[in-house]
Amino acid sequence: MRNLLILATHDLNIINLVHQLNNDFKFGFTVEVRDNRTFLKEGLALKNIAAVFLDVDEITTKTEEFVCRQFKKNNPALPLVIMKSHYHNNEVRNLFKNGVFDCLSKPLEKEIVYQLLQELKKSVQQSIQIHRQKQDDPLQIMSSLRLSVIYNLLYGNIQNPKDIWDQCQLVGLSAVPNIAMTVQIDEFFALNKDKSKQLQDSIRNEIITITRLFLKGELDEVLAMGTGADKFAILFSLPLLSSKAEYKQRAKSLAEKTKEYIKESTGYSVTIGIGNHCEDVRSLYVSYQEALYAQKYKFFGKKDTVIHIDDVEPFTNEVYLLQNQDVATLASKLMVADIAALKENMKNLFNELFSKQKVDPEVLKLQISEISTVLARAAINGGASMKEIHSILLDYTKDLNTIENLAEMEQWLENMIYRFTDLVFSKKNEYSLKSVQRAMAYIEKEYLNPITLEDVANYVHLSPTYFSRLFKSATGKNFVEYITYLRIEKAKALLMDLNYTVYQIASEVGYSNSHYFSRVFKTIVGKTPSDYRNSILEPIGLPAEKVSN
Repeated sequence: MRNLLILATHDLNIINLVHQLNNDFKFGFTVEVRDNRTFLKEGLALKNIAAVFLDVDEITTKTEEFVCRQFKKNNPALPLVIMKSHYHNNEVRNLFKNGVFDCLSKPLEKEIVYQLLQELKKSVQQSIQIHRQKQDDPLQIMSSLRLSVIYNLLYGNIQNPKDIWDQCQLVGLSAVPNIAMTVQIDEFFALNKDKSKQLQDSIRNEIITITRLFLKGELDEVLAMGTGADKFAILFSLPLLSSKAEYKQRAKSLAEKTKEYIKESTGYSVTIGIGNHCEDVRSLYVSYQEALYAQKYKFFGKKDTVIHIDDVEPFTNEVYLLQNQDVATLASKLMVADIAALKENMKNLFNELFSKQKVDPEVLKLQISEISTVLARAAINGGASMKEIHSILLDYTKDLNTIENLAEMEQWLENMIYRFTDLVFSKKNEYSLKSVQRAMAYIEKEYLNPITLEDVANYVHLSPTYFSRLFKSATGKNFVEYITYLRIEKAKALLMDLNYTVYQIASEVGYSNSHYFSRVFKTIVGKTPSDYRNSILEPIGLPAEKVSN
């Protein structure tokens, strides 16, 4: 039995904590302490090791990475737990990518170590079950034959009853299966997103093995095979019963027991779809299709449940779900990054899309995919980078098929739309800023001339209305206010030069009437030009007669 825990550390707090939990809760591990710098040379090829806890506080980063690589190279199936006081940015993510089983922060928390030891104990128990299964079929020849038979039954590849019977006998069945179930591991991708595909497959296969071993205790004939990254099919034979209702009840009872056993043994919840019992084995593939169909209703309900085909209504799949006008309106608002209108149109579209409970989730995902493409094109037309938009669309499309329910789907679409909008908004802000800067430079050059808002708008190639709103937003002043402000600022500078009279200054900054200039100046500055000149020049000791007009 794999019951040896290696503690590669000098930290007495860690050693004492693991010993205490192991003894108090009777986990049954044998705990050995090793030197954390030399433990790789100390014979870790032993078959009875359950896990290694490695303290890397006294190890350099390069040595730590080397140790992890060598460890996983020599012991790929052995859980390695890293312990460290502080992890740098992305360090934990990189460790998980390199196959590390878990990362613990020092000082260790008692509850976390307890949960980890529980998980390791379950892993040991599951390994024992799998080992026993392999002992029954050391060359795994029978396993390959079983997979071939299951595949043929699931997809109706054999239609001759005698051929079906012969193949079932070949893999040791005394009766052919007459009912199909399909099992989906709830939130599998979310719970295992940082794990490699190989490790994900290993987890799923262990759950399949545990399920098959459990059902063998309930039934004589059971076949199981993975059908997806988070799914597997189960085929079994029920004894002769008197009615369809009895077959349904018996199948649901078995599914409920199976669901609870999987949860208790692995910590994963599952949703199980069940097809009808079939009298003719050639129709077993129909039972499997019914099970898949039933399981789809998980999308509109809750996880951790059992769904029989007779308990659901057929999907309608009306084409009116895709409201072209609503999508077009949303796209138009996205293209100009109108956030307020975008939120309102999203609400309307989402109400149309996600209020229907009788639409095949696969059809809904196709419609969402079409909408995503339309919105991506609108974002690009709105000025967003084509490369960035395509990258976002690709990332989200990869996740689309892993979405398990309506709430996730709505959140998925909303997040994507807002990412599109951010790029459009950023691009428009950049373009708008450049337009305003060009406009201000033009005004600086031409402010003495009788320029109009339309003149400047034409210069930067924007409509007068849009330019007016954009200019006010960027400068805090409307066009006329800004021209006036610029002229007054120029006048302030000229008032420092006593060689200019107020009349001359008025003319220099574009005012033909000096009295009007004085009124405008006083309105904005709070003083007449003369008073402003005196307030600036008197403190530096100029003669009073020089300060006069």
